[in-house]
Amino acid sequence: MKEQYYVALDIGSSSVKIVVGEKFHDGVNIIGTGQTFTDGVSKGMIRDFDLAKSGIIDTVKKAELIANIDIDEVFLKVPITNSNIIFETETLRFSGRDTEIDGELIEELLENIRFKEISEDQEIVTVFPVSFIVDDLHEVEDPKGIIARESLTVNAGIIAVDRTLFLNMGNCAAEAGLNIIDVTSDAYNYTHILTESEIELGSVVMDIGADLTQYAYYKDGALRYAGVIPAGGNTITQVIANEFNTDFHYANRAKEQYGHAFYDRAPEGERVVFPQNSKDEDLEISAKDLSDVIEVTLEDMFMEIFEDLARAGINDISGGFVVTGGTANMRGVRDLLLDIVSEKVRIHIPTQMGARKPEFSSAIATIESGIRFDELLDYVTIDNHESDYDEDEETIEEEKQSIFPSLFKERKEQNKNRDVAEVEEYYIEPSDETHEDDSYIENEEIIDTSHEKDEPPKEKEKSDFGGFMKKVFKNLFE
Repeated sequence: MKEQYYVALDIGSSSVKIVVGEKFHDGVNIIGTGQTFTDGVSKGMIRDFDLAKSGIIDTVKKAELIANIDIDEVFLKVPITNSNIIFETETLRFSGRDTEIDGELIEELLENIRFKEISEDQEIVTVFPVSFIVDDLHEVEDPKGIIARESLTVNAGIIAVDRTLFLNMGNCAAEAGLNIIDVTSDAYNYTHILTESEIELGSVVMDIGADLTQYAYYKDGALRYAGVIPAGGNTITQVIANEFNTDFHYANRAKEQYGHAFYDRAPEGERVVFPQNSKDEDLEISAKDLSDVIEVTLEDMFMEIFEDLARAGINDISGGFVVTGGTANMRGVRDLLLDIVSEKVRIHIPTQMGARKPEFSSAIATIESGIRFDELLDYVTIDNHESDYDEDEETIEEEKQSIFPSLFKERKEQNKNRDVAEVEEYYIEPSDETHEDDSYIENEEIIDTSHEKDEPPKEKEKSDFGGFMKKVFKNLFE
């Protein structure tokens, strides 16, 4: 029996994290985690290849020990930095023939969108359905099992990433001995942090990491906008170090032990001692003084995000703000944000045993993205199920030619392997708030399948996913 596990790899600015999970009822059961702090990544980009690679290897060993499994395949999650998000539509035509919608047809729709070329320097990595329309009559979230006579249309979001970042991150994971079976963007993954009502009403997720703060706006059930600012927990630490003339290490320790983001509620009696860089005598301050510096810095970060949302025309955040990421551990973050905005605010901390830290939120959401796509394409029906087929030796040999096999086909054939793509910067092409009439969707492509009616079924050919990227990776890793 071969159990199906989902392993998420998060190459963050302060640490590399791995989360091992499995499908469990309507959620995720976490069976192991690993975390290694490293200086090999900065602001979502690999700056020291060897350090990042070593961090991945160490993290894999830790996760394997806890989960008691061998890890060789992972889902890679990538930051919003240098990303581009647009919306498109794709249609399959059935020409009056009764057709039951199944995972294969949904797969074909998403593959056709995935094969499009956005630009020469970007590669599509995530295609997520916003809605499906059957026979131009009614809109559904999951059309499987529905009979269509004329057409099946998907309104989908596309996330494309910078190819250079994609190559470097994929190469680093591969050199660490891992096969990347899929890549998803944080912009899409954050969907799983929100409740259904938050996604419908209009909510903003803010993930405050070490060097980056990422944010994404969701409304009417789907991702609408995302962004990133080059500031995070390390920014706060550096300001503390500069303000009190101390080393970064001492500033970070003080932030973690005594830090409070809201001056009004900071403890009165606590004292903080800072060794000085320029003189021998230590500096002693109150926790209130420390809080004052933290509050001003974090408020500036929040205001930069609000200004960008305003420029994008986002003014309906009825669902509120959800804050997560490592810096969300600091006391007073929610109090500060509530003092600035009139909407509700909550701190998101995962509820799964063994991963109840906000810094694991993104990796757990990556696993949930993998499960959701497997369910949509009908690849997963039960937890930890047994494989129902024998793998063909020729297929196995073909897979070895690239570390990024075709996404949908490999998932279907192996129930585990998926292809790859990556995401970075934050701009999402604005939709001009025309979601109701779909006037923002362009480049519709129609695929006529009526000719198949009188022809014998043909074996589906293996798609040449990736085009340019597949050739590049083949040259890199052969």
